[in-house]
Amino acid sequence: MLLIILSVMYFESKGITVTADRFEHLPYQVEVIEIEDMLTIDELGEILEKEAGVKIYGNGDPSSLTQAAVHGYTAKHTLVMLNGHRISDPKTGGLDLSTFPLSAVKKIEIVKGSSSVFQGSNAIGGIINLVTGKETNDIKFQGNTNSALGANLQLYKFGVNGNLNLKKGEGQRSNTDFKHYSLAFNWNDLNFTGSYKDLGVPGALPDSGLIPIFGDSSATSLFDNQQTQFADLSYSKIFTNGDIGILIEPAITGELIKYNYKYSDFLTGDEITQNDEYKSAAGQFNTKLLYKMFTISMNLEKDKVWIEQYNPGYNNSFSFEEEKAGIVLSLFHKKEKINVFASAREDWYGSFGLHPSFTIGSRITSPIEIFASVGSGFQAPTLYDLYYPDFSNAELKPEHSISLNGGFKIKYITISGYIEEIHDRIALDENWLPQNIAKSRIFGIDIEADGEYKDLSYSLIYSYLDGYDEENRTKRELQHQPKHSIAGILSYEGPISVEVSGKWTGERKRWFSFGGWKIENPAFIIDLGISKTFNDFSVGFTVENLLNTEYIASFGSSYTDRDYPGMGRYISFWGKYSL
Repeated sequence: MLLIILSVMYFESKGITVTADRFEHLPYQVEVIEIEDMLTIDELGEILEKEAGVKIYGNGDPSSLTQAAVHGYTAKHTLVMLNGHRISDPKTGGLDLSTFPLSAVKKIEIVKGSSSVFQGSNAIGGIINLVTGKETNDIKFQGNTNSALGANLQLYKFGVNGNLNLKKGEGQRSNTDFKHYSLAFNWNDLNFTGSYKDLGVPGALPDSGLIPIFGDSSATSLFDNQQTQFADLSYSKIFTNGDIGILIEPAITGELIKYNYKYSDFLTGDEITQNDEYKSAAGQFNTKLLYKMFTISMNLEKDKVWIEQYNPGYNNSFSFEEEKAGIVLSLFHKKEKINVFASAREDWYGSFGLHPSFTIGSRITSPIEIFASVGSGFQAPTLYDLYYPDFSNAELKPEHSISLNGGFKIKYITISGYIEEIHDRIALDENWLPQNIAKSRIFGIDIEADGEYKDLSYSLIYSYLDGYDEENRTKRELQHQPKHSIAGILSYEGPISVEVSGKWTGERKRWFSFGGWKIENPAFIIDLGISKTFNDFSVGFTVENLLNTEYIASFGSSYTDRDYPGMGRYISFWGKYSL
């Protein structure tokens, strides 16, 4: 199911048709990644980074938090969808991609640029849509030198797709043991995805003898643990009659996170163990009326969060919710080699009322493929921003953006650029309360090359990113994101198959009010994979971080915090049998 099905449909000959190439007609920078067996990539974050140039935030440990950011913004500014409906976390706006095993994903669809006209909030940077339902039958076993073991069973029979993924390991650092089990199921128009994770949550470089003072994240350490349970169920069906089509899509998403951690009381020094439970649920109903080149869409959603905190001194329980609705009118007109797209949307939120968005653009398909669009996006305040006790502001309004995107494609080369501004960005004031007090400007260029030559195939992307954040009339360079980055994959298919993939990340910065700029040096990470196939059985190995490069996966939470190191070199061995 393509994202374009969910946003634009047009009339062809007699009746409404849904064609596979429609996604490519959008006037955006778009990527469609068909997931195939890869020797050096087994995580969603890796493939997004190496094939689409999407920036990934992570803590550098297996199954730990992994988030994506399109066009240089934060994770909450990138809308993540599963089989066409939104699954971004209503608590924080982001989404942990490590929840979903790559083996369950059939393809990934990416729209880069402000695109709130499709699914409303979060799409300031763009959209990532995960499509499940691989049509393969195989079983795979995997182990590595980090004492991690895994098994994956993929079955397709009578139109039913099933994926069972089991993984368990010790990680590479103190308190990085993990268990990760997931199940994906697709049958006709019904889709289910479930995941269970249980993992230690270390600080940047934990000190085994220290129980930290509350808030000191540099050592929250050998004692912390997190358990996450996620489930998503959706149904999608299109009914047609001549020129008219109706698409209906109900969905429900739920998550339970259990935290267990120790800290020293700041005043008394007493050791405290705290257990928290965070529950969230989102119910959605999306429907579309399709007539010739027009689409009228309506989205209804209700999100709710329940939080329970268990502390030796007190118990605290509270909940909050959000109701929202959206309506959009889209026009898609195709005439010979020119496609024109226009869309206007109005969203209503219980917390702040109405907010409009729009997109207009065109794509010329020959002889040189050229696209350009101008559009708006918005980021609704998260439920934490609005209602978390003592650290929230119920008067917040949405962040809103305007962006210009354009580019062209000649054979195997695509060059695209963008410029975008966000106003009313939410940031913390001197009292640690969220306020609409910041703004940003981001601009960048992506140069992509991909193609094949005999038994070789390659994919390479260079990204340039620049801009500033402004708060209280103070401008600073963009944080976390490098100005320059390169990523790519080179594959050879023969009697023995070889794959080399890697990324070069330029200098990164983060500003701390107490301490100033913290700078991380450029890093180059390269992976190597080799495999051999014997009839229905394949074996292979992968060397991750071949050069054993020391690098920083993410900054600590304060200037004095130690940073989170990336994974060192390790070797994975695997075997796969095609049933």
